[in-house]
Amino acid sequence: MKHDLPAFALLIDADNVRQDGVGPIIEEITRHARVTVRRIYGDFTTPHLAGWKVKLADHAIHPIQQYRNSVGKNASDSALIIDAMDLLHSRRFEGFCLVSSDGDFTRLATRIREDGLVVYGFGEKHAPKAFVSACDRYIYVENLLTEPVTEASPDVGGAERSTEGSVEPGSELGVESAPSGLDLSTTKLAPTFSSTFKPPALARDLLMRAHTNVADDTGWALLGHLSSHIHANHSDFDPRTYGCAKFIDLLQKTESFELVQRPYKNGQSYFCRPARSTTPAGSGRNAPGSDDKSTFNAALLRAVAEATGSNGWALVSAIGQKLKAQGLDVRGSGHATLTSALNATARVDMKGSGAARYFRLRSQK
Repeated sequence: MKHDLPAFALLIDADNVRQDGVGPIIEEITRHARVTVRRIYGDFTTPHLAGWKVKLADHAIHPIQQYRNSVGKNASDSALIIDAMDLLHSRRFEGFCLVSSDGDFTRLATRIREDGLVVYGFGEKHAPKAFVSACDRYIYVENLLTEPVTEASPDVGGAERSTEGSVEPGSELGVESAPSGLDLSTTKLAPTFSSTFKPPALARDLLMRAHTNVADDTGWALLGHLSSHIHANHSDFDPRTYGCAKFIDLLQKTESFELVQRPYKNGQSYFCRPARSTTPAGSGRNAPGSDDKSTFNAALLRAVAEATGSNGWALVSAIGQKLKAQGLDVRGSGHATLTSALNATARVDMKGSGAARYFRLRSQK
């Protein structure tokens, strides 16, 4: 029998996971992956792990008993790591789920990734940053146990599916680099304890930085590319941290982006760009339509001159840094990107594309 879903191994550190979090974790994984190995490690003869018996039966998890042979030593961690390496070398899996908040598994996560497999971590928000960053994605259990606010918003993932076998732009992850569009940001679960969400506005700067890196020359960015870029650089990013069920909900709640739906490949996809009315705090003097437009253009051209190298050209990122040093921000100029702001001056020449885009002041005749 051929399975469409990728095979995953689920390894749980019983000493560092909430019992009520196991069900939501498995539900989160099995939406888009097939968990063929489910193991949990610990000394189940101790009182604080005795309650696992019912949970293990409910979710078909195989317990690996490890007695504490020495005081202060955690034999279950060693057993989990040994089993993980055995499973890795069997070449039967496309990814691993490591359920723990223990930073001792940091090297295990990086070793699995070195073999080209995907690693998802699940744990609590006090998990060490090193372990969080070592995983392709790290999902906080607190987000799974709290129901995010759901609004009537478009289903980005569903609208962007393509039959070409490439990465689905609306997915959090793609088939080629991760298991079959595994989206770990949309599951809705019944709340089991209260949690305080971060205000969506706190995600604004992160979203804006990512947009700058993936936007095209017209200033529009595909939502799937935007999401993928953020996850590639922030493994613990999750819209549910901000009380949003989906990535598109978070963009809408920041009130900082315009959203449009356009034809893309074999379907429709959502694109975004910073809202024209978006003006960073302290930069009101550069708002679109203000009398200071000429002042901004003068500062922009000055930034080009200061960033120009010995070859007579200035790299676009260097221009942005010089502009920022003057206390200005292109987002408050009425232009979606630095490139569009520069071209609007009609005073510069351009060559190259993407991050390797260069400008120079046009000679005045």
